[in-house]
Amino acid sequence: MTTCAEDIAAEIRDAECVVAYRRLRNGVSTTRQIGYGRNMYPAAPELVAQIRGLVTVLFAQQRMTDYSTEFDGSDRQLISALVGTWLGRPDIEPGDVFVMSGSTEAISVVTGYLSGRGYGYVLPLPCYYAFEQSARRWGMPVHAHYNGDGALHVTRPGSPQALVDIVPNGVTGRRFRLPDGADDGFRIIDSVFQVSAAPGPGTAVDDRHLLDAVRDVDLGRGCVMLTASKDLSVPGLRAGLLITKEPGLRRYLEADRFERCYSLNPLSTSVIALYVALMCARASRARGVAAPESSLVPPEVTSSRPATGDPLERLLWQTPVVDALDRYLIGMARHYETVLQIYQDRLAPLGIDATARRPETGYSLFLPLPVRVDGPEGAVQWCNRVGRERGLKLNPAAIFGGSDEPWTALYDSTRPWVRFNCSVAEPDALGTVDILATALR
Repeated sequence: MTTCAEDIAAEIRDAECVVAYRRLRNGVSTTRQIGYGRNMYPAAPELVAQIRGLVTVLFAQQRMTDYSTEFDGSDRQLISALVGTWLGRPDIEPGDVFVMSGSTEAISVVTGYLSGRGYGYVLPLPCYYAFEQSARRWGMPVHAHYNGDGALHVTRPGSPQALVDIVPNGVTGRRFRLPDGADDGFRIIDSVFQVSAAPGPGTAVDDRHLLDAVRDVDLGRGCVMLTASKDLSVPGLRAGLLITKEPGLRRYLEADRFERCYSLNPLSTSVIALYVALMCARASRARGVAAPESSLVPPEVTSSRPATGDPLERLLWQTPVVDALDRYLIGMARHYETVLQIYQDRLAPLGIDATARRPETGYSLFLPLPVRVDGPEGAVQWCNRVGRERGLKLNPAAIFGGSDEPWTALYDSTRPWVRFNCSVAEPDALGTVDILATALR
């Protein structure tokens, strides 16, 4: 049977939130925006220096010129020991951890696996676009959406279901209450960042919600996704981690790697190891069970490293890089506290209350604007006009998943539909808020 071009377009069409985004930015030529989808805080100089040194050592060890080496299995043992200690899950084994090209790849691969087994998604609303877009590409239905209070809107009944728990929600900075009515056949925990805007000294990482979510999850019927991109400001390295004990998913992941890339990226693997080591060290010291100079991993893992010149060994327990990165995280947290304070002071005269909506974890915030439009569709049109006429990019509700039906069902239709992500802003927050004030007049 001949396939027409129209049929192909219908099969690969974008999710509604991605279509809304393309319409939103149509004709908008500006870099001025209140919120950004990446960490604008510069990467730590110590991290940059270590990565520069890592590349040299990895070439010397032929890890950049060979498909696989003796280090690969030891890397997984190292990462599993670190992440198991950090998350309080000693049951995590080397075969349970998979280094991914960021969380976006993890979402796509897991969606591919679940779609082939008849699952449908239950997604939070708002939600990062990747779950909706991957579901559309893999032909996986979205059965339902739920809001921050756990209210569930079923779009199309079906089973089994894969429930997505984003910790914290990348748009609101808060963990959503999980819906009581969802059939949790498979659980996905997606954690994007642990660094929180914090005013106090010595504070930066707030991983309580992640630890709570992971504590009781059945990894035999679910998975955990982590990324170092936001917290370390290295999105270009695409360093992600997927953890699961589900036998079918583990086999699928191994087969996917063999088919698409055969081997791991040793640089991304090293960054993931450093990231989980950093979080593990903070957690251990907070519990008073590890001194700053002590080893971060069990002796049997240390002794399994294949060479004395192993760059990860030098990174993790022969240099003060973890302490330097800890100070860096504190500086990042204070920076974002300052940015949120600017928003809090400058948005109040516009009738926008940022105080009561401060993120519980992270530095992401999604505030409603006091402008009346006709539902999510009207919000897209209004924001596009502001972008073209005022030179300011705004992010309305429609680009964060779902469609008019679940948005209207889960959120009070008498409230403004125009919302914006005011996270991760540069120091030019004052200027962008001034443009916003003009647009709201």
